[in-house]
Amino acid sequence: MIIAIAIDDEPKAIEVIKFHTSKMENLDLIAHFYQPKEAIAFLKQNPVDLIFLDINMPNMSGLEMLGALRLKPNVIFTTAYADFALESYSYGAIDYLLKPFEFDRFQIAVQKVEERISFQKNKNPFFFIKDGFKNIKIKFDEILYIKGSGNYLDIVLKEKTYCPRMTFIELIEKLPTSEFVRIHQSYIVNVNTIDRIENNHVYVEKHEIPISGSYRELFFKRLNL
Repeated sequence: MIIAIAIDDEPKAIEVIKFHTSKMENLDLIAHFYQPKEAIAFLKQNPVDLIFLDINMPNMSGLEMLGALRLKPNVIFTTAYADFALESYSYGAIDYLLKPFEFDRFQIAVQKVEERISFQKNKNPFFFIKDGFKNIKIKFDEILYIKGSGNYLDIVLKEKTYCPRMTFIELIEKLPTSEFVRIHQSYIVNVNTIDRIENNHVYVEKHEIPISGSYRELFFKRLNL
């Protein structure tokens, strides 16, 4: 599943993206924004795989917004102006959709994103953390959940917990967005390890993890609940 957001100052443009997205089982549009600054604040707490991004917007252009992001997801630019096409690719854009675009063209662009994500995932199904003078390999599918506390993390596996000096932001850059979701200011969960959800808590094997109000709606939407 590709986790996406859309940013465009025109409501009609957002509606078109929502309509096309509704036809695709592999694409989940979890939020949309009319102001780039609101999207930037959202992305600091909620990483995504893909942004549908308008370029010509008041106050802050799509290119300026992308330049302001530390962690840059895959981007498909959506714009009524062909003039920006060449410049957009210098920002690493996956595709450039010229408004108005039909579903077939939209689908092709999303398939390009899916191919890139699949390639990246198969290439690196793990990451490394530092433990003293050692570098420890952590496989994504072995992680149950992660708890953050300041500049340290508890990376909880089935048989072991690692506590590297690392911030949530540093870790988020390494995690596949489709498999990990933030459910609390201090917790990220591997959705594949969830046994049940009950009374605003997630249960992962013997672990009971709280769901905070600010993340509940997005979390439930991710799970189609």
